[in-house]
Amino acid sequence: MASLQPGLARLLQSLHPSPTQEKLDELVKKTLESTKAKSSPENRKSQWEFLLKNEVFDLACTEGRALKDENSTYYGQLRDLLDVVLTFAEHDACEQTVPFTILQDLLETQTIASCSHIFSWIESRAERLTDGLVPQKGKALVLLRTLNDLLRRLSKVGSTTIFCGRILTFLSGVFPLGERSGVNLRGEYGPTWEGVKAPVAATAEAVEQDVVMADAKEEKEEDKMQVDEEPQKTAPQDKKAEDFYNTFWGLQLPFSKPPLFALPDTFNEFKDAVNKVIPVIREATAKERAMMGSRAGGSVSLKRKREPDTEENSSATEYFFAKFLTSPELLDLEIADTHFRRQFLFQLTILLTHLQTFTKPAKTVWANARNRSLQMDFTLEPAQGEWVQETLSKVMDELKQTAPNGRAFADTVGAVLEREKNWVRWKNQFCEPFDKEPWFAELDNRKVGLEEATRDARRKMRDPPAEWPWRLGTEPLTEIWDMGYRDLDDLQNPFQAGDVKDFLKKIKQEDARIGMRQKHLARISAAAQAKSAAAQAKIDAEPDASVAPPPQKELSLDVNATATRASGSPIHPSLPAKPGSPAVAEQPPTPIPVPVAVPPASSPAPPVPTTDDQINKLEDNKQRWAWLALRTARDHHLQHFGKIGTGDIELLAKEIENEKRVPKGEGGEDQASTEDKTRRYKVISLDNGHNSHPNALSRVSALSRSELPADASERDIETTEIESYACDLTRRDEIRAVFEKYGKGRIWGVVHIAAYKAVGESTEIPLTYYENNVTATLYLLQTMAEFDCNRIVYSSSATVYGIPPVIPIPETTRLKADSPYGKTKVMSETMLDDLCHADSKWSAIALRYFNPAGAHPSGQIGEDPKGRPGNLLPLLAHMAVGRVDASTLTVFGNDYPTPDGTCVRDYLHVLDLAAGHLLALEALTPESSVFASMPDARYKAYNLGQGKGISVLEIIDAMRKATGFDFKYEIVGRRRGDVPDLTADPSLAEKELGFKANEDLAVMCRDLWNFQSKNPDGYGKQ
Repeated sequence: MASLQPGLARLLQSLHPSPTQEKLDELVKKTLESTKAKSSPENRKSQWEFLLKNEVFDLACTEGRALKDENSTYYGQLRDLLDVVLTFAEHDACEQTVPFTILQDLLETQTIASCSHIFSWIESRAERLTDGLVPQKGKALVLLRTLNDLLRRLSKVGSTTIFCGRILTFLSGVFPLGERSGVNLRGEYGPTWEGVKAPVAATAEAVEQDVVMADAKEEKEEDKMQVDEEPQKTAPQDKKAEDFYNTFWGLQLPFSKPPLFALPDTFNEFKDAVNKVIPVIREATAKERAMMGSRAGGSVSLKRKREPDTEENSSATEYFFAKFLTSPELLDLEIADTHFRRQFLFQLTILLTHLQTFTKPAKTVWANARNRSLQMDFTLEPAQGEWVQETLSKVMDELKQTAPNGRAFADTVGAVLEREKNWVRWKNQFCEPFDKEPWFAELDNRKVGLEEATRDARRKMRDPPAEWPWRLGTEPLTEIWDMGYRDLDDLQNPFQAGDVKDFLKKIKQEDARIGMRQKHLARISAAAQAKSAAAQAKIDAEPDASVAPPPQKELSLDVNATATRASGSPIHPSLPAKPGSPAVAEQPPTPIPVPVAVPPASSPAPPVPTTDDQINKLEDNKQRWAWLALRTARDHHLQHFGKIGTGDIELLAKEIENEKRVPKGEGGEDQASTEDKTRRYKVISLDNGHNSHPNALSRVSALSRSELPADASERDIETTEIESYACDLTRRDEIRAVFEKYGKGRIWGVVHIAAYKAVGESTEIPLTYYENNVTATLYLLQTMAEFDCNRIVYSSSATVYGIPPVIPIPETTRLKADSPYGKTKVMSETMLDDLCHADSKWSAIALRYFNPAGAHPSGQIGEDPKGRPGNLLPLLAHMAVGRVDASTLTVFGNDYPTPDGTCVRDYLHVLDLAAGHLLALEALTPESSVFASMPDARYKAYNLGQGKGISVLEIIDAMRKATGFDFKYEIVGRRRGDVPDLTADPSLAEKELGFKANEDLAVMCRDLWNFQSKNPDGYGKQ
């Protein structure tokens, strides 16, 4: 042995800190070669083993000093020594189990902090350590038991959860579950309870030895806490308390070591102790509930919570394993603590559940020759088993009475114990393996795995799917849509008789039902024909199944079987007779012979059904709706009956719509076909010129005149002239002067678009916005009422929704504006709603804009705000043309919940917006059915938008393409009042007004740049 010591010393001296594996292999090989002749082969391994262990343990003795020195290299040296030991074992210079026995000794003797460093080395060398592991043998068994012992040790120390998790994770990656548990079967229950005793009077010798107490300074009288003096206990009381103290803590012995029940008197002693303790526990719980009342509130613990210590830096638990800190005087306080009682009761339920497995019926289930190590010479008698069951029920009931949440805590305990039974049963069966065999399939007489077996199926899954037959997802939804239903209102109010369009809708629904029924009949027919063909093929396959061709029969087809029920109506020749009335007698039709081939009798071909009772009933419904439509139209639209043939309701509806488009008093097809967008109305403009140019109105008039036909009437020419007045709506007298000029009832309606509209500015000067937007609307409505003008289209805004709960935004969304500008719009809408409810003569429509943009395609009229534009698109146009002295655009916020982080808005072309105003004016006419479902008040609000959101960065990119200007921008913080997304749901306006935003963003940017490039200075210069 002395001959090998110099070689090991030279190796360790030449060893650099944290050497590489290649360098260490080289050094070990060199050492083994140089010492090969200095020892006998039969003793060489044992000698190296002794020397290596001696070096490691000599270093381990210095751990105490290393813990006090922060700059110590102890752990680095220990890791290097362990690497040397492992390398010697890999070169077969010592037994393969030597590194593991050294680790076992180290983990038993080192502190928890050092154990953590050692385990870190195990984790880093896991691949080398576990190479060639054989389950339940050799180094595998040593490693498994070592780590299990470390876990048992850590369970007695606080603040080691992370360390335990690391060990369990390591074990799960190295050993199967059954193998780990099989080793645990041969483990212990845990540390045996050592017992406590009531303290006796201190002797003089003990006082002298108690140096700490003798040197302690006495408290000054004035510094002592004043407490109520407890009455002195009598000797019997002391004796009783001492007996209960010993009885209570004596229960910890069977808790910690259940095999003691094999002794004759253990069960009876345990039973007596439990019967004495349970009433005390119950009394403490009752007192606590009485103090708290009947509610199951939280209990307040007077115990100071232990501060969590870190795993590595805990100095209080290095070598000291805490036991119960208790005494007879403290026991009453401990039992008064809810958590203490729960801990004791939980212990008791675990032991009682364990004892239930030792009844005669239970033991016959699990006891066998293979698990004798789990058995003990103990069986519960029937009376004892009954007591265990009754006591367990009492304990569970007592757990439910504890607070807080006692019932939930008891249920949790029950669930844990029930699951533990399955775990125990598995262990009793000696941890039978439950690993499933890998999945396989037979393919070409060989077993293949999941990947190969499903290769073709997965390849097909990558193919594009076939087109889904139902464009709305399911067949019922598609059918409902095809029948003309668009929202829940259509289902709740399936039909409201109004004008011809309502009846036309019902006729189309009946057509859709007929089409669906015919498809259903066609499917039935196809299935029957397929079945017949299969039967015929079977007959043809028989040798003697030939059948002579049958003779053809001549059938007569009545071509007038579905003749219309026309009769001479006293209303109009085109109006059919009411369904059910007697039809005019006609000559019987002449049958037309049609040759029909009769199929062979052996396999009759099923007839193709084209109609049935349901289709006939639907056809009757169509006739009824058509008759009702004609009857409704006869009073006002009788002049169109000669144009619709035998009662084409769809053509009649088109004629009525064309008639509505013709200006009143100027009928004629030529005028209807060349109708201009604005010639129905004479326009009067009231403007204070705050942010507008008079020249813009002149261009509007010129454009309107350019669209007149060559033979335009004087009235048409007059409608192109705009009568403009300088008027401030915040001045009531100026508004009144304009209305007085025309007189009462002479102004048909008002389109109110005057307002301040910058969100950011409104947060800076809110009072100005409230005065201009709200007060002006109030004065305008008062003046209109005075002059019998009761129709108004109000320009509202999408900002009334604030931050909407759903996107896209329907009109039913609650109004909750975030900016003063948006709040002025909410207030104005509220005034209109209240006014229409108070006075049935009023009709009002609020149009909630979603960011108008663009310009007239001619480039003659567009947006030209005074000063710096407040909206994004005109600001970009001004930047591109050089009207804004700014090289960089400021983008407010890029952290919104939108695709690119910037605000999203719904933009629509100004021409689409203008069309929406004309549709709203038409909805205010008496003939309109827009307010048919609102008998209380003729007021509605509509969204005007595309229904598609566009972000700020997308706007910048679109304008860059339209202008060719390279816009620069910088991102700053959010602006107060801005909301992330304002995207419209315009379906209500599309359904009720016929509104549709047709132009996309590219057209808006093109038209805007066309106006701006033709008018670089706006309306200031031509």
